[in-house]
Amino acid sequence: MFSDKSFDDMLEMPLDSSPLKPPSPSTAVRTVPSAPASPSPTGSFLPVLAQKRVAEDLTQYANGVSRAHKLLKTDQEELTRFAKADRGQQLVFIAGQLLALNHHQWQIQPAEAAWTPHKKLSDKIEGNARILFADPSLPAYKDDKFGPNKLLMDMVLAHGWGFTMEMQDDRGTMDALGSHIGRVSISKRNTIKGVIATSLGSAPVEGEKLRPGALNIVELATKILQKLHVNAKVDLPFCGRVAILRKLISESTDSKYWGAVDTKLSNLRRSHPDPAKQSKFIKRLILDPDLEMFGTVELTSLASTTGVMAVPVAGPSRVRRSAESDGDDKEV
Repeated sequence: MFSDKSFDDMLEMPLDSSPLKPPSPSTAVRTVPSAPASPSPTGSFLPVLAQKRVAEDLTQYANGVSRAHKLLKTDQEELTRFAKADRGQQLVFIAGQLLALNHHQWQIQPAEAAWTPHKKLSDKIEGNARILFADPSLPAYKDDKFGPNKLLMDMVLAHGWGFTMEMQDDRGTMDALGSHIGRVSISKRNTIKGVIATSLGSAPVEGEKLRPGALNIVELATKILQKLHVNAKVDLPFCGRVAILRKLISESTDSKYWGAVDTKLSNLRRSHPDPAKQSKFIKRLILDPDLEMFGTVELTSLASTTGVMAVPVAGPSRVRRSAESDGDDKEV
């Protein structure tokens, strides 16, 4: 900053004073050149100084200011040239800079406010997300092609819930919707993972399998539904799915956990495409060992069909359609 004085204040100052220091006591009268070497006020300050140097050489002071403010080399050189110029040339240069700054300010456009879903749409996304994450038939928890993000997006586009066609045709709004859905899904995954992590209890006594302080599978499944705020009855399929999630958390507790879950579920469907065989595998190799390790509980009284099912939505996602139109084979 050259001076804290306004432009009008500078115009009232004697021509032999400096904008960087108080007016010099010198009474010497200087002659202002009739025309500067460079008439452009907005370009680089490059006049050829034919007149004598001002009485007070501010070059060293300019170098000190450059170091104090860590100016770039080009800016340092500009400030040094300014310090060597006479008063009239300095004023013309400052006026040009002010005019250029004013022009740039007029060109700046205010940023548009980020789109956020209205309450009705937000509540619909939240409610359906809870149901999806409580559904034992959910094919994936994080995968963009089969997981909750894709299903929730398709639900919004199919039912609307106030999300208009104009919004659907705007790429920025669609991206904002996708980000909002992604945050909702992350919240639900964190909730489930946190409940499972606190259900493991402590290490078993030597020679024993049961872990002291652990939640049995029905207690754990009930607590997950409570944390998701889903009013549904715990059933055998949901217990089986929760047992899978608890089994895998012992193998991968880091940020790759949900990716590992999606991979294992995909492998299970590929190895046992028949739903009956899938159920048998889960019961014998996942659920029964879970009962031995975390506590035995009677399961025969539980219903065999879930009371929490996601509503399927047919048709391709508009997100995928828009990505294909841009020549991108990845989903947004």
